[in-house]
Amino acid sequence: MARETTLRCDLCPDRPVFRSGELDALVGPGRVYGHDVTVHVGEQLFRRSRTVAAVVADLCERNVPISPTGVRELAERYIVSLGILHAEAAPLLAEAMRGQGGYVLHIDSTCKGGSAHLLTAIDEVGGLVLLNAKIPAESQAETAAFLRTLVASFGRPAAVSCDMSRGFLAALASELDGVPVHLCHFHFLRDLGKDLLGADYAVVRERLRHHGPKAGLKRLVGSMSAALRADAARIGELAGPDGTQLVGDVPWEALLASFAMSVLDAKREGDGCGFPFDRPHLLFFRQAQAVLEATESLGLLPRLPAAAAKLRAKLESLLRPMCADRALRAAAAALEARAPLFDRLRQAMRLAEPGAQSGLNDDGGDTPVPAIMERVDHLCREIREDGELMRDRLVVAMLAQIDARHDQLFAGPVELETAAGKRLVQPQRTNNILERFFRWLNRSICRRIGRTAGETDIDRIPVEAPLVANLDDPRYLEALLDGAPTLADRMARINRGTLRDALAGLRTSRAGLGRKLRAKMRRRITPLQIAVRILAAAA
Repeated sequence: MARETTLRCDLCPDRPVFRSGELDALVGPGRVYGHDVTVHVGEQLFRRSRTVAAVVADLCERNVPISPTGVRELAERYIVSLGILHAEAAPLLAEAMRGQGGYVLHIDSTCKGGSAHLLTAIDEVGGLVLLNAKIPAESQAETAAFLRTLVASFGRPAAVSCDMSRGFLAALASELDGVPVHLCHFHFLRDLGKDLLGADYAVVRERLRHHGPKAGLKRLVGSMSAALRADAARIGELAGPDGTQLVGDVPWEALLASFAMSVLDAKREGDGCGFPFDRPHLLFFRQAQAVLEATESLGLLPRLPAAAAKLRAKLESLLRPMCADRALRAAAAALEARAPLFDRLRQAMRLAEPGAQSGLNDDGGDTPVPAIMERVDHLCREIREDGELMRDRLVVAMLAQIDARHDQLFAGPVELETAAGKRLVQPQRTNNILERFFRWLNRSICRRIGRTAGETDIDRIPVEAPLVANLDDPRYLEALLDGAPTLADRMARINRGTLRDALAGLRTSRAGLGRKLRAKMRRRITPLQIAVRILAAAA
């Protein structure tokens, strides 16, 4: 903590005040805590994802008493300062990227519910976060303005990778005309799958929600939990390869409860990629049909213990209405008829293949793009030669989508001019570099606040926060420090007016109203008071 004593000379003209120049380099004007404390707080919160309470306790152990509000204020100052330093280092970063032949731009945004979209640009070659912005939606106008700022700071990219967002594609066509665009194969596959399977899957999901069997199944399994634990080994024997050789009594209650549990567990099957790659509701329904058939067959037994018969009837009553639903059965059949075609396309594109269980981290491997293009073109020719498939309008629409985006899906490598000569770079087939980055950012927020992040938490993220990821790169840190020995020393050189204006902008609400005013407007009496005052003035 800093305390300053100023001296004034009453004998000199104008009675000048003498201040410590050394103190100004350690502590900002009007501040209590030094730049080193600001950096420490920022790194603890944003790089190590510690909670505010943990940072307060840590500083107290270091004989730096501070309140939670003080920590939050220092965190704001740290992250805003980082944004200013990043902007000032942009010319050096741009020069370094030109030395490596340019940069391959990956662009995407993330949001939570109705929150603002955090739009981020990352260089695939160097792995640096280049620019961030908060926008209300992925519109052409907002994206175009973002791209203009990016180009002004770092120049035009050698290539761009993005998803199928119409706003992105329109903005890229207008602002980066001539720059090759590589579409993310994962997003393209996902959108094709949703178009092909989405309508039938929505019926399956809605009909399951209508019947609502999950709650009853969970209650049944919960009531039999003791029996399940006690007879787990016996159930394993019955389900094993020698289960046909029954010896001893059958644990009926545990068996029927395990049937119900298998229906609930069916939704966990899949490759971890989400719909349309995984179809958990369909698996749930098909497992329910299999369990219902097994349960009905047990009813044919001449002598079934009374408790087991009651439990069997209960399980049957939970499953029968759902399994007898004609709309549900028809939608499931239609879904299973089209799903194999989508799975064939996944295999042709060598991405999120059935059974791979690679989840959202699947980058598509090292298969050359020309080989993938040949496989996809071969599959499309087979589909066009199948008269039955070509009578399905959704299949025809899928082929039209592939044809329309063919060049952007299978664009070749980019030639970069470097100091060592020319080199070819094939941009990644997916936008996973940003998807993984957003997941890391979301986990960091959750650890920092101690709960799942919501809309408000995403809105409160300082737009410069993603830049923290760059600090692990020594080359970036060297450009950022600009000759200063430490980040604290570099922050001491930031122009005071620039920092003050940036902090003021951070604390201004995105909606244009400050927090206090918005809180006042939420009071039920406030709108009525305003209306009454307007009416009184008009009378």
